[in-house]
Amino acid sequence: MYEFHPYFTADGSVGLYSPQFNDIYHSATGALTEANEKFIEPVDFRTLLEKDKIKILDICFGIGYNSKSFFQKIFSLTECNIDSIYTNKNNKILSTYSDKIYDDNIFNKISVTAIDNDKILAFLSPFIKTGEKNIKNKKFDFEYKKLEKYLEENKNIPKPKIEKIINFLIFEKIAQNYPEILSNSDIEQILSNKDYHRYFDSDLRGIYSHYKNKPNKLIPDKNNLPLLHNIYYDHVSKCYKRRLKTYQLQDIDFNLKIGDARDVIKKDNNLYNLIFLDAFSPSKCPILWSYEFFMLLYDHLEDDGLILTYSSSASVRNAMVEAGFFIGENFNLAKNKSIGTIASKNKKHIKYPLSEFDSGLLKTTAGIFYRDENLNAQNEALIERRNFEVKNSNLMSSSKYNKKAKLL
Repeated sequence: MYEFHPYFTADGSVGLYSPQFNDIYHSATGALTEANEKFIEPVDFRTLLEKDKIKILDICFGIGYNSKSFFQKIFSLTECNIDSIYTNKNNKILSTYSDKIYDDNIFNKISVTAIDNDKILAFLSPFIKTGEKNIKNKKFDFEYKKLEKYLEENKNIPKPKIEKIINFLIFEKIAQNYPEILSNSDIEQILSNKDYHRYFDSDLRGIYSHYKNKPNKLIPDKNNLPLLHNIYYDHVSKCYKRRLKTYQLQDIDFNLKIGDARDVIKKDNNLYNLIFLDAFSPSKCPILWSYEFFMLLYDHLEDDGLILTYSSSASVRNAMVEAGFFIGENFNLAKNKSIGTIASKNKKHIKYPLSEFDSGLLKTTAGIFYRDENLNAQNEALIERRNFEVKNSNLMSSSKYNKKAKLL
């Protein structure tokens, strides 16, 4: 039986514990909040929406918060202006975003490639609940003693949600490409286990049951789209406006790839506008943080594209620099703190450069990066090699560097 260890985080979204790494995947503050802060808020959507094609690479999809948050943002940008949507004489739907006019059906130019090597976790992604207000976790079968106390102290923080139709979309796209989701015994056992029901959306579980028994397309035929809009679109009910949005969401190109991200990307010929790098920590999963991996990502990033990651590791940042990127802080103005790293081929996209201290840290033993020349090594081999290089390096240690910096 697949090991599935969910728990509610403080913002009402579900976090997970990894028995493989003996650590949690998500911040106790809020899994969905964390995805928004680190991967969505730093993006300039005004510029992004002007592009003819929008291509996203989501590395380590997991239960999908980064991709879902991206869809939610796009959805909200059109939804928040829903009352100003109108049609021209050719029945082409238009809407406003800030002071500019965009084709409202921006969904047909969005392509998301999501990669994960954990098939079961990715298959469970559409069912995961968000916005839960009655946060009650089961007795944990893993050690994370401070979680309940933390949740009690932070029970009144905002609880964002992902629209159900976004989860419908992801489920349908996965089912189209991986029909085995409907016959996988682990998926069926987990979704039917009452201990887990509190962590899953009941409507999505119902959709799953319906799909198993009657595997026809869930969303009505898009040929009915003209019935849902006309010159009087402003006066159409919210129900029908929402139905229109559901039709349009089908135009999103969402592709889930199961496997080693290194192998998947080597076979991929796309250039991406945004790369979300959300792999487990470098010290535990270095194969997705090596110098060679960043060279691979360099070749798959648009000239004005961005890599966004939560990691502030000196070894990661140094590997990015050596691979040819300009790097800076992923800085959260509201919290007045750095929450990760941004990398780009174009220096003008680096809004918050590294401090003098952090730049200097890259030249210490902390900045020694992981090496994976053939992009096929195991984590243990990369860790062992780096430990050897750190031990035998002539570079200043990070501890000595810190002491020296404090004296200055």
